[in-house]
Amino acid sequence: MIIGVDYYGYGFDQMFFDTPIPTSELDEVTMGAGMYDEMFVSVDEDIGQDQTVPDDWTLKTIMDADFNNSLEAGSIDGNGHVVTEIQCYRREYMSTDNEWQLVAQFDYEKEYNLYTVVDRFIENHKVYQYAVVPLAKEIMGKMLINKDPINSEFSGTFISDIGANYPMNIDFQFSDMAYNTNMSTQVPLNGQFPIVSYGNANYRTGTVSFLPLTPQQEFGYTNKIDAHEELVNRQKVIDFLNNGKAKVIRRDDGDVIVCATTGVKTSLKSEAIDNISTVSFDFTEIGKLDYNTMVKAGMIATAGKSVYTYDDAGDINWNQEYDRDGDERSRRNVVL
Repeated sequence: MIIGVDYYGYGFDQMFFDTPIPTSELDEVTMGAGMYDEMFVSVDEDIGQDQTVPDDWTLKTIMDADFNNSLEAGSIDGNGHVVTEIQCYRREYMSTDNEWQLVAQFDYEKEYNLYTVVDRFIENHKVYQYAVVPLAKEIMGKMLINKDPINSEFSGTFISDIGANYPMNIDFQFSDMAYNTNMSTQVPLNGQFPIVSYGNANYRTGTVSFLPLTPQQEFGYTNKIDAHEELVNRQKVIDFLNNGKAKVIRRDDGDVIVCATTGVKTSLKSEAIDNISTVSFDFTEIGKLDYNTMVKAGMIATAGKSVYTYDDAGDINWNQEYDRDGDERSRRNVVL
């Protein structure tokens, strides 16, 4: 058959194949002589016929080739170099301090076509803008900036590290916070008053306590306490607090504390309710939430990697994911 032409004018009903185009594995496009500035290919049937190229790259976009001094096609521009890594940056939208901050960096592997980054270290009540930059070893490609800012808004207090996030909503208590500085005092022999010299230390310490519960118990999905499940959940929280990694406490008032946690303790909720226990810990602030602290504390995120294809109708099929050794991983239906 000829694409766009049917037999005897009967439309789709007279097609021999399931689709009007019986080439389900079409993977090559050839362009003839002409002058082109851009070529856009998509399986999204909702795109109109007005020949206007969409501004955003979506999961159903196949190719968006910009021929302005380049033959590259894709959602990122490597300036003609082979992409080896990808970086993700974040900055506060419409702020006087508008510097980009690195939040994630990971290897680019051609076996995957979707990369998902979870940014756990954001402040409440702020609007952020994100960008992606491809790397060809040490050569940076063109920065791709998202057009729609993202509003950060959450309720409660959370504690997170690079791999986990725990809410501290139930029976949350913040002790008196100490603002620590260092100083030295010298008393001269011939003077009435001492000489005081201040150092550069300026950090916070305190104690936090909260009641960790399973989602089933916290949100009232059950009216009976499963002592074993609560123990397993509580032990995960204790192991998290004692794993030796830097943590970030994010409060709903917008305060952010990058800290180390020590002195983890548990205490029974009450003598009558001994199946659940409160967890408390001490924290010491170790830096600001900036690039230097995040790099030194191992807080630069990596990405989850997924694979998807399309069916004959142009809908997305999520494939099973495999690692380099061929072991099957769990499927991740995630979108960045």
